[in-house]
Amino acid sequence: MGLHPLPDVELYWSTDPFYHNSVISAVMTCRRFKKITENLHLSDRARELQRTQVGYDRLGKIRQIMDILNKSFKDNCIESQTQSIDESMVKFKGRSSMKQYMPKKPIKRGYKVWARCDSETGYLHQFNVYSGRCETNEDGDGGLGFKVVMELCRTVQVDTLIAFDNFFTSLPLMEMLHQRKIYAVDKIDTNSTQISCFRQLTILKDCSL
Repeated sequence: MGLHPLPDVELYWSTDPFYHNSVISAVMTCRRFKKITENLHLSDRARELQRTQVGYDRLGKIRQIMDILNKSFKDNCIESQTQSIDESMVKFKGRSSMKQYMPKKPIKRGYKVWARCDSETGYLHQFNVYSGRCETNEDGDGGLGFKVVMELCRTVQVDTLIAFDNFFTSLPLMEMLHQRKIYAVDKIDTNSTQISCFRQLTILKDCSL
């Protein structure tokens, strides 16, 4: 739990002084805590759309809390001129159609989360959870990388420098960010199919543009 993690939640109510946490145990009993977590729901079921309905959101059960968190991150941040966008993994080994397998990541199985963070402090400005190919329309204009960056940059101030890796790199993305007066630093591999789009630009030795 937050700053005081233990291997088992019941240990916070243990009679063993090595594990016992009087602050937590004074708030409620272990049985009460478990009952709340078993029934905790973050959305209004009466308003939830079914899979067959137009506008169905696979993240609908947590969309509201995600929006609240993103708003809070924005309201309490100190705007930085250098930020970065990348993907991260939230460990999960259960069953879920949204679970991803990333063999090159330290956490190989779990939920993929797109994040825009402060390059110096690591402060999370905005995030979104990848819900799957069928909902993100990866084959549409610009591709998945384009959509992810533009979604995460909706509230970015002008003259901010955004850095991201070659997964997101595309000429349409760079042009769109330029139109919004947002600077970008990215990477493109020399064997990338998009290298021809940048052939009129100066290519540096480290393959950066």
